[in-house]
Amino acid sequence: MEWIRISSNKLKIMLSAEDARRYALDCETADYADVMTRKAFRDILTDVKQKADFDATEDKVYIQMYPSKEGGCELFVTKMGLLLSDDSAQPIPKADPKRPKNAVRTSPPRLRRAAFFFSDLNHLTALCRRLSGSYSGESEVWLDEKEKWWLLLTDNGNPLTLCKEYPFVQEYGRSVNVNEARAWLPEHGKKLCAPSAIETFRKF
Repeated sequence: MEWIRISSNKLKIMLSAEDARRYALDCETADYADVMTRKAFRDILTDVKQKADFDATEDKVYIQMYPSKEGGCELFVTKMGLLLSDDSAQPIPKADPKRPKNAVRTSPPRLRRAAFFFSDLNHLTALCRRLSGSYSGESEVWLDEKEKWWLLLTDNGNPLTLCKEYPFVQEYGRSVNVNEARAWLPEHGKKLCAPSAIETFRKF
């Protein structure tokens, strides 16, 4: 088992095929609601606690799991208790002395990112046809080493409202953590089309 510390509340854990068997963890069939899967996660976090100086055994955690080419899997563990992590802290802007006191303060548009995973190409192309004409942001299509398809979206807006604006996306693909997908895909996938993948793949 190997690991990479991403930030104070994020850890990437790499399990070999032998490690996965030792923890009775099958990335292809694991069910987050299953008792044995949750036990495997607890055992992994307990073992990595001392070695990586990353204690997530008492925190509420978010775990994303991806298969690796060698037969093992990769886990991205995020401790949800730390609301402000090292990589999310932003410096406080200084006041502009030339700015009128009654001037209206405007905030830059928020950058919204999302990632979706598809079991086959047909589901991806069907979603692209549904999004074509209504979605105006950038889109990327990736193919991973397991021949699975991914759609990454980037536009301006509140990330929490994406599924409200496009409620049908969950009918075609599974939503995944976009930051972890963007970290994982360059190592285990190939970008096929960007930045207008939706318009390209809607024609398939």
